Amino acid sequence: MRIGAVLLAAGEGRRFGGNKLIKRFMGDPIIVRSLRALDGLERAVVVGAYAKELLDYLPDEIVIYNPWWREGLNTSVRLGLRFFADYDAVLFHLADMPLVTKETVSVILSGMKEGCDAVVPVHEGRRGNPVVVTKKLFTLVNELKGDVGFREVLYRANTCEVPAGPEVLIDVDTEEDLARLSSSERRPL
Repeated sequence: MRIGAVLLAAGEGRRFGGNKLIKRFMGDPIIVRSLRALDGLERAVVVGAYAKELLDYLPDEIVIYNPWWREGLNTSVRLGLRFFADYDAVLFHLADMPLVTKETVSVILSGMKEGCDAVVPVHEGRRGNPVVVTKKLFTLVNELKGDVGFREVLYRANTCEVPAGPEVLIDVDTEEDLARLSSSERRPL
């Protein structure tokens, strides 16, 4: 099974007040930590609002520019699907989730079994990210509009859930989120 990976990094970070992806967490820019979770996979990064600024952190990556980034997350998702259209499945990872690791991604990918249209990590009963969608769902995902995730499609599909750690629920939306994560670096979540 050929699985591509898309790092979604096109947003403007409105609640953060700017480009959160270049802020440092545990010594690295958030985008670098998030990208590291996709090591070993064929991957592409979708950029938008801060495209020029982010290119410095992505020298060896396939980068897709999303000119429609203001229209919402799903414009980036569609570009990622188009890039990996010939693949069997695509894993979508949000660039503002620096606690997700390569091991987390391996756990999620291990949930790819016969009959699964999608795989979602779950922690304490809550679904998180990254999410894998198979080719069977590409058309439905392409029809989504606005700044919404896959929730609508996943509830209509045969979605397999895999148990995962709290990192699948933790993103950086605000300066306070980053400060809280940074202060917890020294202690377990």
